[in-house]
Amino acid sequence: MNIELSIEQYEALLKLVFIGDWVVGFNDLDNSDPGENRLSEVAQWIYSHAEEAGLGQLVSHDQNSDALALTREFEETSGIAELLEYYEEETFWEELIHRLAHRDFNRHYGETAISEMAIEERIEKETPFVEKYATEFNDNGIENLKI
Repeated sequence: MNIELSIEQYEALLKLVFIGDWVVGFNDLDNSDPGENRLSEVAQWIYSHAEEAGLGQLVSHDQNSDALALTREFEETSGIAELLEYYEEETFWEELIHRLAHRDFNRHYGETAISEMAIEERIEKETPFVEKYATEFNDNGIENLKI
């Protein structure tokens, strides 16, 4: 299969590959997963065509790991860093809200009662817990969070 891309499309692909590789590489606990190795191989293959696409200046070769990567300058000027920061920020709040809400929902109703609820009822009854934390964190951030 051949895919033809404009320079702009290839540059966008580099960003997408970087983000995907960053997410997959974030888990260093188990590098034995063949699926992760294939993803890394594809990322390296995409990076290896940067010169051919006229964007060789965006990719550098790491002598220590013998791997290709986007240059630090490209990471900093392309908007990738801001995109990842925004993603991390939004993910943090969503996870915090939903995990706390789910915890409180389980404590309030109990696992047995929850397991007997239809999905619509679960959503309806858990929503006030989600809204409580969403409002709190929207208004105060982590200021009132105590352990």
